Amino acid sequence: MIDIYYKSAELIYKKLLIFLAIAGGSWIYIVDKNSLDIVSYSAFVVFVLSGIGIIINLAKYGKFQKKSEEIENDTK
Repeated sequence: MIDIYYKSAELIYKKLLIFLAIAGGSWIYIVDKNSLDIVSYSAFVVFVLSGIGIIINLAKYGKFQKKSEEIENDTK
C-alpha cells in the first residue's frame, strides 16, 4: 500500500515539475509590453493555466504527504 502511495506522489511531483517548467518558460513572452499580439495573449493563458495546475498539484502532493505521515505513524 505504501508503494502505491509513493508512486502516486512521485507522479504528482513529476507533473508539478512540468507545470513549473511551462510557467517558467511562458512568462518571458508576457514581459515584452511593446508588442501585445496573439503570442503574448496565448502565453498569458498558458501561464495562468499552468499556475492553476501548480496549485492543484501542490494540494494533491500535500494530501499524499499527510497520508504517508499517518501511515508511518501507524506502523510505529
